[in-house]
Amino acid sequence: MTHATIDAGQTAQIFTTLADEAWQQLGTLPLADLTVPEIAAHVDVDAALAVAVAGDPQQLVLGKMAALDDQAVLESFADIEDAGAVPTREKILEAILHRFEVYAPYRAQIQALNRAARARPDLALALGLGLQAVTRRMLAMAGDDCDGWRGLMRVKGVVGVVMVVARVWMKDDSPDLAPTMKELDRRLQQAEEWAVSLWLFQQSHRRETQTARQDDITAGCDGV
Repeated sequence: MTHATIDAGQTAQIFTTLADEAWQQLGTLPLADLTVPEIAAHVDVDAALAVAVAGDPQQLVLGKMAALDDQAVLESFADIEDAGAVPTREKILEAILHRFEVYAPYRAQIQALNRAARARPDLALALGLGLQAVTRRMLAMAGDDCDGWRGLMRVKGVVGVVMVVARVWMKDDSPDLAPTMKELDRRLQQAEEWAVSLWLFQQSHRRETQTARQDDITAGCDGV
């Protein structure tokens, strides 16, 4: 097969193969030490072709994260569809927690990216935009209205929650991520209370939130 005969589908497959290998290498090497020719050599792809397809290792790593985010969102979507009538916040919690579960085997890669982002503003920006994009998808999937400035502020608020909870997740070696889930639940409730106080929800949602909070208080009084 000559380079001239490669179509879009083949290009995407080559990129995926290179991205998978780059992601694996990132588990043991700093991002700065990764090179496209070395990555290509490990998966038997022509070096010049790999450079044409991938550009640089950072793009491969970001591409792998996009694939992992797609996996997390689509798996959560299937779970939400099967769950039936579930409160929006519960759907959001489950979607975010499942994303943490998907990334659980790759804490070393996330640590490497966090270190690299301190010296690469473009990487830090790309990671932030990627997190905002997948968060918006999860909120919309859960039934939250993300349109307008209120929606944007809610998305950014949940992004902040994810970033704070990630500190707990990085140290959470429990099989069910129970400490992560507990912190996530607490932070989401706190964020929701702030959003209500700042009028970032429509009136109907504020009434639902107040009712749910009163139900929680009542349940606590009843020892449930």
